[in-house]
Amino acid sequence: MIRSTMTAHLAEIDKQELTLQLNDREIGLLASQRQKHYVMSGNRRVQLIAGLETDRDNYDSVMATRALLRLWLMTFRELQVSGLARFPQCVDRNRLSSDFCFLMDSEAVFVWCDESFGVYLHRGDRLYRQQPTYPPSHPDLSSFCRSLDFYTFRPAENDNILIIDPTFIDLFVPEELEEMFSDTRQLNISMSELTRLAALSGYPSDTTWFSCQVQKLEHEPEALSVDARERAAGKSRTRRRGREDWPYRMTRSKVVPLQDGNMRVLPSHLTAQDYMPDDSPPAQAPLKPPSFKPLESDVLQKEEPALRIRTEDDEYSDQKQQYKDLDIDSLAQPSRLERIKLWNTDGIRRILDRWHHRLTHLFPESRSLSILAYVAMWLVVLVIVIAIITSAGRRQNADIMESRPLITAPEHSQAQSYEFEVEVVVEASSLRVLSEPDGTILVATVKRGDKVTQLKKPEKDWVLIRLEDGRTGYVLMELLYPNTKPSK
Repeated sequence: MIRSTMTAHLAEIDKQELTLQLNDREIGLLASQRQKHYVMSGNRRVQLIAGLETDRDNYDSVMATRALLRLWLMTFRELQVSGLARFPQCVDRNRLSSDFCFLMDSEAVFVWCDESFGVYLHRGDRLYRQQPTYPPSHPDLSSFCRSLDFYTFRPAENDNILIIDPTFIDLFVPEELEEMFSDTRQLNISMSELTRLAALSGYPSDTTWFSCQVQKLEHEPEALSVDARERAAGKSRTRRRGREDWPYRMTRSKVVPLQDGNMRVLPSHLTAQDYMPDDSPPAQAPLKPPSFKPLESDVLQKEEPALRIRTEDDEYSDQKQQYKDLDIDSLAQPSRLERIKLWNTDGIRRILDRWHHRLTHLFPESRSLSILAYVAMWLVVLVIVIAIITSAGRRQNADIMESRPLITAPEHSQAQSYEFEVEVVVEASSLRVLSEPDGTILVATVKRGDKVTQLKKPEKDWVLIRLEDGRTGYVLMELLYPNTKPSK
């Protein structure tokens, strides 16, 4: 029994022509849900991924693929009962074929994939690239996926198995990949981070990959094998060695540490032609890892289409091709809202992502030191921003204090005598008391119902009054006595 997490991610171009059977689920072209990313966790006796390419414009190809998907589903269910040893009989009986195949039980891992893919194994703290080995010699598997590279090795707990384009792996420093894959988080999270970083270097932002994280392996006892059950039931008296033991009697794949080079080495006396039928065309040379340099117009003409970076010129060419039959004068000018909708911020995002990548890799030899320096820089920026906001707030408060009228209380002498003292009840809703006639210094404000004391006769329509707290000031006579007309 295997406890694992399997992840499959299809690039958009592969999603248009490839369907994956992941155990009992489907994703891709002919799946009921057109998703291109799927994560599956659980306990299985056998893990299975089968990929089938389809010509979506050919009805016969679509129907044949649908029928083949049903056979792969039946095969998966049979393998859950009988184990991986029954796989050759399923291939022979159902005439199975595949453009990609991943099989795994507690004893062995089998991968059939195109030479454009690499099989990588992260075990312990090291990352290795698996090397192709001799195809199975079982008679029922003689014609199964002969055009594909074949890999087989024994799994172990805490293994990370990744199948991806080798040119993607070439973008990164092996030590950083080993450190990232050593993290306990799910591999799909690490792959999302790697895909984002690869896009900064000009690699296509979407690529197809498959992964399997092994959490626990429980080896099955011999009594649970198909042959043992048949012998116990009296259906088989002799053990058919060489047929039931085929998964465990093959030459295992060699490995090369990624730090020693991301290379593909065929076993001795085995060439690429041995993987292909006689009527198949010769294998093409694998693509070289892209050199991500500033792209010029002449360089773009020489690059492989799959490795080109889409530029604004390409988008303009597409639009020109789309509207080549239209009269340019008849097209309405786009509105401001339409121009905002069509505004492309990819250039700004790429610049920001590039600077973010540089800041998080200040020390290439130490990832943890780079992250520490990155956090320290953000803390310094945060302190500066807080200081700026605080100083601006203080300046604003100072301006407010300067704009407020100055409120003072003139000194009141107890010995000072006045002509008379007449108590008056304020009838105005609000009455400003100033320090001097026609002055600007505010002493106080009184409201209707407050009692004040008049101390002198009016002088130029201003009356000297005393408040209840003893402060003195001047008010307009017409406001203190509303019924009195001002003197001319």
